[in-house]
Amino acid sequence: MKIDNTLNPFAIKKNDTAKTGPAGKGSLSISGVSSETSAKTADTVNISDRSRLIAKATELAELAPDIRSEKVADITARIAAGTYKVSSLDVADSIIRKSFSGIV
Repeated sequence: MKIDNTLNPFAIKKNDTAKTGPAGKGSLSISGVSSETSAKTADTVNISDRSRLIAKATELAELAPDIRSEKVADITARIAAGTYKVSSLDVADSIIRKSFSGIV
């Protein structure tokens, strides 16, 4: 059985050996257009302002440190001084919220 893509305008096919590219390698063409013709036209991509903003925010978030050194230093100093107190109700509330956050 042979599949023929001659009716598909987007079919990518390998050119015959008479139209090989550099160093005898086969070149690709789209719907029979030679590589010389397709090289003259340029594809363009438009990226929305929102996409650029999301990309920038993602980049900045990846650059931010995972540990907030100032907060860690403050808590460490308070623990060393014996003044750091944790409310058991706050701990329980946080545990419950985190356990339900995956469910809801």
